[in-house]
Amino acid sequence: MTDATRTEPDFDVSVVICTRDRRDDLKTMLEHLARATAPADWRVELLIVDNGSSDDTKAVAAQANLPNLDKRYVFEPRKGKGHAYNAALAAARGKVFLFTDDDVHVPANWIEEMCRPILDGSADAVQGGVRIAAHLDRPWLKGMLRTWVASVEDPEHKPPGLVGANMAFGRKAVEVAAPFDLRLGPGAAGYFDDTMFGWAVERAGLKIHYLPGVAAEHNFDPDRLELSAFMGAARRMAISRAIVDHDLEPARPRPSLFDLLAQFPGLAVRSLTQLARYALHREPDPGFLFRYYRLKLWQAARALS
Repeated sequence: MTDATRTEPDFDVSVVICTRDRRDDLKTMLEHLARATAPADWRVELLIVDNGSSDDTKAVAAQANLPNLDKRYVFEPRKGKGHAYNAALAAARGKVFLFTDDDVHVPANWIEEMCRPILDGSADAVQGGVRIAAHLDRPWLKGMLRTWVASVEDPEHKPPGLVGANMAFGRKAVEVAAPFDLRLGPGAAGYFDDTMFGWAVERAGLKIHYLPGVAAEHNFDPDRLELSAFMGAARRMAISRAIVDHDLEPARPRPSLFDLLAQFPGLAVRSLTQLARYALHREPDPGFLFRYYRLKLWQAARALS
């Protein structure tokens, strides 16, 4: 049993924001959250979990005017979003845990729409939508690359597991899926911390509702659209995926040299495409990045075998 299941649920909803050294993003996010409403008979708390910030994140949290929420600041010095997530689970006093990020702007109906299915017993968890802010969207930002910036837009098919930028779950889900894996997520391998949590919820036979229409707007750093940033994301995604695959199938055979050689023709062609696109338009090429990711996944899987 986790600390979260032992904590008495004094609130209907615990809103959780985990943050580190992004005071300006956090300030703007809290301004949007201040406009969010909930039914008058709901008690809602906000946990701002500071994951070891060196800026004045604590002051931003203290100064935020959130009359609709009972605000608390939690300091978690251990680096890694998994530590921050687990600190939130231990400290939260709500029946429902509603998570988002410090660079996300939530709509006014967000709290009620995301949490009501869990509070009325029709769902154990909810995955909401995540929309890329209009000024950050690009024509070439497609497929896999959109998922790497946490986009959740498909009108019918939910993403694997859960996506932390806009997810909610009840205490029953915490009982079967907590704690978050400290090897994964930002500050560690990079990804799949929320995905694995969601998969654990599903394996336990609990129900995840998909509500893409309850969409939060992701206002990530524009530098994440640079080729170098996507290559870094590919490396982290590959390491994270290799850890997950090894856990799920520890007896999987080690990737062979033949598997590597089979990737070279496509990678070579797409490398030339990437050079041309970068020279002409300074754009990443999705085909190159997919093949680069596959190469890094081969390396990561070999290292774990």
